[in-house]
Amino acid sequence: MDDSDKKELQTELEKLQREKEELITDIRDLDWAKIIKLEKENEELQKKVDWLDKDKKKTDRENKNLSRQVSNARPRMWINSLKMIAAIGIIDLIILPLITMVLGISLEWIFIGIGIVTFFGILLIVNYMSGTSPYNSGEIRKAITGAFVTVYLIFVPMITLGSIHIPTLQPMNSILYFTIVVVVVVVCYFVSRALEEYVKIKHRQ
Repeated sequence: MDDSDKKELQTELEKLQREKEELITDIRDLDWAKIIKLEKENEELQKKVDWLDKDKKKTDRENKNLSRQVSNARPRMWINSLKMIAAIGIIDLIILPLITMVLGISLEWIFIGIGIVTFFGILLIVNYMSGTSPYNSGEIRKAITGAFVTVYLIFVPMITLGSIHIPTLQPMNSILYFTIVVVVVVVCYFVSRALEEYVKIKHRQ
C-alpha cells in the first residue's frame, strides 16, 4: 500500500469519525429535547394533580360540612315535627270541640273539621320530613289515610259511649260502615304504594 492510499484511507477514517461524532451529538440533542419535553409534561401533570388534590380536599370539606349540617338538622326536624303533631292534637281535641260548643254547631261537624285539619297537618309534616318541595302522591296518600284513621279513632269511642247520636242509623251500623270505609282507604294506600314501587322497579329495568 503506497502513501496515497494511506492518505485516502486516513481521510476516509477521519470523515467517518466526524460523522460518528455528529451522529452522537444529534442523538444527545434528541435525547435532551425528549428529556425537556418529558419534564414539561411531568410539570403539567403535577400541576393537574395538585389542582385535583386541592379540589378533592375542598369537596371533602364541603361534604363534611354538609354531613354535619344534616346530622344537626335531623334532630331539629324531629323536634319541629313533634311540635306540629302537638299543634294538630290541640286543634283536634281542644280548639275544635270548644268552637263547636261555643257556636252551638252540631257535634257531627267536628269530624269534618278533624278530618280536614289532620289531613293538611299530616301532609305538611310528611312533606317537611321528606325534604321535598312539591307534594307527591305518596305524601297525599299518607295524609288521606292518616286523616281517616284519626277520625275513626275519635268517632268510634264517641259513638260507643253515646257522646253523639245519629238518628238515621244504629250506632253499631254507623261503626260498621265507617270501619268499612277506613279499611278500604288503608287497603288502597298499601296497594297503591306497592304498585308505585313496582312501576319504579320496571322503569329501572
